[in-house]
Amino acid sequence: MIFINQGEQILLDLVAALKELYKPYRRLSKRGIQREIGMIAYKTGLQDKVSPHVLRYKFATLTFNNGAEIVAIQELLGHSSPDTTLKYARLLTKKREQHKRHLIQLE
Repeated sequence: MIFINQGEQILLDLVAALKELYKPYRRLSKRGIQREIGMIAYKTGLQDKVSPHVLRYKFATLTFNNGAEIVAIQELLGHSSPDTTLKYARLLTKKREQHKRHLIQLE
């Protein structure tokens, strides 16, 4: 089971609604997607910067942390090379180590 906070769930729901809204009419441009995600983040009160890349990274993070294979994540993200996807895994492993070190220092 994947746990996400309320703001993230609202954002994901609104992005899904936008996808359906624009589906039969026209394809959103890269800038259009950025603008819509920014407006949704603002309306939901998210303080952190949100972008399409942040959403992809969050998706990869949640999927990896819940046990998905790198090859499956590679396919879902549309990476042509597993090396690109492995960058996410390396970043996540590095962040975990930083959190562990921080917790040890607090003890």
